[in-house]
Order: sequence, then C-alpha cells, then structure tokens
Amino acid sequence: MKSLFTLCFVLVSITGFTQTSQQIRNLTAFSKLYGYVQYFHPSDEASRIEWQGFAIYGSQKMLQVKDDQELITTLNELFLPVAPTLKLSSKADLKFDLSEITPQNLTGYKSIYWQHVGLKLPYFDTNYNSIRINRINPITQKKITENAFALAPVNVATYKGKKFILNIHAESDIKNLVLKPYLDKLVFIKASAVSNKEKEYFFEGVFDPQLELFAIAIEPNFSTGSLNVNKISLKIIDEGKTLDIPLVENTVALNQLDSKIDIRIVRFFRPEGDQKLFDKELKIGEFIAKPLVPGIKFMMPLALYGNEKHTFPIVNETNVTELINRAYASWPKDEQGEFKIRGADITIRLADVVILYNALKHSYPYWDDATINADELWNKSILRVFSDKTDLDFLKTLKWIANSLNDGHMFVDLHGDTDKDIATLPMLFDIAEGKVVIKKVLDSGLVQKVKAGDELTKINQKNPFDILRSTDSLFSGSKQWKQAKSLIALTKGKKNEVLHLNLNRRGQNLSVDVARTFPYSEYVSGSDRNNRGACEWISSDIFYINLNKTTTEAHMAEILKAKSVIVDMRGYLNENTETFLSHLTHQKLTASSGMFTPQILYPDYKNVSYTIGSYTIEPVLPYVKAKIFLLSDATGQSATESFLSAYKQFKVVTIVGQPTSGTNGGINLVSMPGGYRFFYSGMLVKNPDGSKHHLNGVIPDVTVNSTIKGIQECKDEILEEAIRLATEDK
Repeated sequence: MKSLFTLCFVLVSITGFTQTSQQIRNLTAFSKLYGYVQYFHPSDEASRIEWQGFAIYGSQKMLQVKDDQELITTLNELFLPVAPTLKLSSKADLKFDLSEITPQNLTGYKSIYWQHVGLKLPYFDTNYNSIRINRINPITQKKITENAFALAPVNVATYKGKKFILNIHAESDIKNLVLKPYLDKLVFIKASAVSNKEKEYFFEGVFDPQLELFAIAIEPNFSTGSLNVNKISLKIIDEGKTLDIPLVENTVALNQLDSKIDIRIVRFFRPEGDQKLFDKELKIGEFIAKPLVPGIKFMMPLALYGNEKHTFPIVNETNVTELINRAYASWPKDEQGEFKIRGADITIRLADVVILYNALKHSYPYWDDATINADELWNKSILRVFSDKTDLDFLKTLKWIANSLNDGHMFVDLHGDTDKDIATLPMLFDIAEGKVVIKKVLDSGLVQKVKAGDELTKINQKNPFDILRSTDSLFSGSKQWKQAKSLIALTKGKKNEVLHLNLNRRGQNLSVDVARTFPYSEYVSGSDRNNRGACEWISSDIFYINLNKTTTEAHMAEILKAKSVIVDMRGYLNENTETFLSHLTHQKLTASSGMFTPQILYPDYKNVSYTIGSYTIEPVLPYVKAKIFLLSDATGQSATESFLSAYKQFKVVTIVGQPTSGTNGGINLVSMPGGYRFFYSGMLVKNPDGSKHHLNGVIPDVTVNSTIKGIQECKDEILEEAIRLATEDK
C-alpha cells in the first residue's frame, strides 16, 4: 500500500498542477494591476522595474495566497514600492484625494504621465513609442542609430585597457542641457561654463582591451533647439602622464561604423526630458478606478507631479531595490544555479500569459473583430496554462490565443522549436466547388498515381474538412488567410510517415499511399502555387510580370511595348507602390494610406485617438499607356494590400482574382520568458476610402473561383480570366 501511495503521488506531481479558484482569483487581480501599473503609472520607481522578472515573481506569490485579505496585503507589498499612490480595497468607500499627490511647494514640478504611440515593447525595435512626458526615457538601439553621428574612428591599439579623459565643448540655445553616456560606458566627471551658451563636459572611461579602433558619437535627443559641438578632445592617462590622442574631425553616420569598433555615445537632452508625442494630454487629478476581481477594486492616478530628482510622493528607495532584487532572484534555476526558463515551468507560463494579456489588452486595435473579449481571453487562457505541461503544450495555448483574436499578423514561435522532422505530402491542395482538390503534384514520381483535380475524400479515413477545421485553429486571421495556410498544413506531420489517401477522379474511387517527404513551409504565395515565372509575353501585345520575383522597373521596356500588362501580386512583392503607380498618372495623386496609429493615454484601449497616414504619388516618365490588370488572392498580405488599395483607390487598374488576406499595418512583438514570441498588428488599418479592411481584405473588381475542371487542366484560372479581359479590351 505504501508503494502504491508513493506511485500515485509521483504521477500527480508529473502530470499537472491543479489550480484552486482562489489562485485563479489571485492571478486575475495581479495580472490586471500589473498592466495598469506597467503601462500607465507614471512614477520613476515603476520605470526602474524589469517587468518580465516581476511577472514571474508576482505569479509565484499569487500561487501561495490563501484568501482575499492576504491577496490585498500581498498586492500592496508588490506594487506600493513602485506605485505609492495606488489604493486597493475590498470596501465601497475608495476615494481619490488630490492632496495626497500634490507637493506643498510646486516650484520646479511638472506633470508626468505616459503617452503611447502604439506600444513600445521590450526587445523589439519599431516605430511605436512609449514615453513618460517631462522625463528622460530609455532609448532603443534603432533610434540611437538613426539620430547619432560619430567622429571617424581612431586607432588606440597601443592604449588597450587604459584610462582616458573625454572633453566635449558644446553650444546650445537650450538652457541647462543634460548629457548622459549611453549604456553607462562613460563616467561623467564635471561640466563648466565657457560662455553664456557654451559649456565643456568631462567624462572618463577605459579603452576596450579587445578592440583597436575607437569612436565618439553624439546623439541629440530633442526635436527643437540648436546644438553645436565645437570641439572634442581625447587624452590618455598612461603611467601618470597625460597624452593627447589626435581625433579626425570628419563625421559619419553611426550606422556606417563596424560593430568591431569601441563606440562611446554621449546623449544630449533637454533638462525637462522628452516632449509630447501628440497633443492630447493628461491633467493632474485624472485617475482610474476599476474592479480587479469581484469584491476587490483599485484606484490609481494617471498623472503625477515630478521635479528633476523624483516623482511625488517620494518613496523609500531601499524598498524599491529590495523588490527588484527579489524579483530577479525568483527566476527559476537548475541544481547548478543556472537559469532554467522554460514553458514547462508553471510560473513561466503564468508570467508569460500575464505579459501577453496586458500588451494585447491595452494596445491591440482589433478587439471588435476578435472571437472573444479581453476578459474571456484571460479566463480561458489561465485555465489552459494550468493544464499545459510542456513547452510545446504552452506553444499551442499561445496559438489558440492568436486564433481567437483573428489577426493575420499574429504569429507565435518558440526559440529552438524547429520543423526539421516535420513534412507534408509532395502536393498542394485547393478548395473548388465545395471539395478539397489536389492542386499541384510536386513529385514527378507520383504523377501516375495522383493527378491535379483529384478530389481528396479521406486522409487515413478522416474527412479532410475535419482536419482543415482542426488545423485552422493553429492560425489567426481572416477566413481566406486561414484557409490558405490550413491547406498547406493539411497533411503536415512526421517526416517520411505514410498516409493513406482516398481519391475521386472523374467519378472513379481510388486509394493511394503517399509518404510525407516535402519540407513543410507555412506560406506559399499564390503565384508559386500556380508555377508562375518572373515574366513572359502571353501574346504579342499582352505582357505578364510577377512581382514576387522581379520588378516593373526591370521590365519597363516590355511594359511600354504592351497594350495590356498583367501584374501578378499574389504574395509578397519586390517593389513599392510608388514605383509603378507613378508611371500610370499624368497628375499628382494624394490619398489616405488607411494607416491609423493609436495614440494611447488611457488603459483598456479606451478613448484612443489616431495619427492617420497619407501619401502622395508624383507622376514619373515614361507614362504607361497599357491597360493594367492586377492579380490578387489571399496570399497577398500587408504591404501587398497597401499597394492594391492604392491602385484600387485611384481606379487606374482592374483587379482580378480573390480577396487578399485582410491584414495590414505595422506589427508589434511581445517577447516572453522561455523563448516565446508573439507578433500582432499594432495599428488599425482601413481602406483609403474609410471602409473596413481588416479581415475583408482588398476586394477584386472581378472575382475568380477555382473550378475542378480548371485544376484538372492545370490552368491558372485567375491569370486566364485576366488574359480573357485583356483580349476583349483590345
């Protein structure tokens, strides 16, 4: 009996983590508060937190909390050191008191609050930005590279590992200019006035012992005001002696310098910090008050007073440091003390879903098109997280989340997870006349057994539509986008495994065994599915060009000779809209791009305003007189859809084929502990005329559906229809 008890205990420990309703309640409250504080509490202390580690630490604590009283106490212990103005209560008398966040003397204080253009997330350089107004904010490597300029590198091979002094003379119309070294690779010593506008600044550092070349870079981090760097000098301190190192005064863009150069960057700031990203602002006294879970609510100001030293109220820095240290110490480790961050660990999965849920909750622009709302997403996700056991189980949960949100940009991956042992049958499939049909056979050795146009009735005795519905759950986006990807994944599985197929060929039932031998690729463009080359003359006056494989500029001579040009835009393209569209007009064209970038001040993606993009097309010679036909299908996504939308807006072409993916705009990326990445659309996109684009896609002027007869005859039916239209138009 004793051994049976032990065996049962081991099995329970291995096979899962049984959650309680209190733990779900705890994690729900923690998760909501986590997002509100991370993205909207403006204190200096909150900006110091490493939020991924905090998510792990907080999730661990939530698993231990036994009741609501302990929950409120623990949440206060976690959040008050970084959000001292936060209030939590299980009672109904939670009130906001302006005096609690107002210093007695407001001299030198400014309003500090968050502005988000999209959402700037860690480990992803993008055009989205998140800053605290009137504060010096962290900067991305991308922005540094774009803004900074450097002196030409100098050889310091003989001084490797030695101490140096850097002196910068700078003149500016900005009072009390602030200088900071990037990544703390220099130590500020002092500043002294040279004149009313000019100062000299002294830094010290140590030359990299591994690198021979050294460069100084300057990054002006302000949009208005002047900066003149009049002199930069470098001295070496060697055995008590000070020696000048000559610098070349030629400047170069930072991104032109080799990565093997020891580059030290000095950043110049306005003393008040970053200016507003957009006009709308928050006022002192604005706050949010929301329930975290039934019976527990919170209140938090969205704007605080702050001076050059701190935000108000002042907190105990020791408490903040201790919290940061405890969060860092919470990262799981193996027996040797090495970090062991994997999705097989329940606390990593919990932290990851907390991180992901909040990024999406506060910045995803298409909640109205999602299958479930944010709260439903959390409630179902957290239950899946508890039932998951392995890294790959959790990967499936993340894919389920993506599938629920209906965004073709949503893509989930796991570092180290490869498809090297995954393959498909050597054939492509299509849906024609309500049936799953073999579109193309990719193995010449099978052409006697399997033919284009064969109806697929069973795969290992399973209905192919049932498999498609199951496969569809692994992808996100519109119906047409998911169908295109699911058809590729229809026979996906273990490499070299044999599948039994039941086929119907012109009324004759057949069966054949075929092995998975073709490498699996999640995406195949529409032009490749139809075996199209780069370009060809269809007839003496109809020219075909495939923008997946070439450009219009490369074939302008042929285009000018043709009476009709068929441009294949099924898939991702090799050129920009302006390249060809500029040859189709005699006058300047201006229109909305349909790109709406969110301007976020408030939580929960509420009261969001937008910056709206636009573009102008200038006419360029030579003018193309030919009639233009564009081919489209569901494999055209993102930039391809921008191009098609522009052509459609200006009515200079005829679009033939099927609706595009219905997914456009700049992406964002949530990186999570354990090596998981979750891509999603970070901006709202409409058609240039203001109509709905998301999920609908660009609708062709002439719709073409696949037919079994056309597939049997190996026809590219979309191209065939464009040829027919071009021939009729002559």
